Amino acid sequence: MMTPSVVTLQEVLRHHRTLSRRGREFYENLLHLGDVLAVRVDYLPGSMLWLVTTPKQAQLMRKAREGRSTSDVCVMSLGEAQDLFGAVGDPTPATLYEVAGWLLAPAPDEIAAVAEEVEDDEQAEDQDAL
Repeated sequence: MMTPSVVTLQEVLRHHRTLSRRGREFYENLLHLGDVLAVRVDYLPGSMLWLVTTPKQAQLMRKAREGRSTSDVCVMSLGEAQDLFGAVGDPTPATLYEVAGWLLAPAPDEIAAVAEEVEDDEQAEDQDAL
């Protein structure tokens, strides 16, 4: 099981020494258009979700992936993420970092289990107080 995480593209470029010159230029040019985050979460299909600020960045990243395996990488612009969150009735995130935070939040089943544990603890404390 992988550890959920968020990494900025700047961090990827700083630590990925084997990236080709052409690849590095491509990603640096993407950054001129806005922020780019790499998000890893267990429940998403594929191993990586790239969150990008603009539709142009998403278009460029998708075009660069043409002909390659698409199962390992997904690209989503801020606008697409806002549409997705709105469609399921969640608050609309204003930034990529908010999107990443929501994606890294515990799944609803986990939240329900934690809430039940808290309720059980409170009931036990109430009984101890009597």
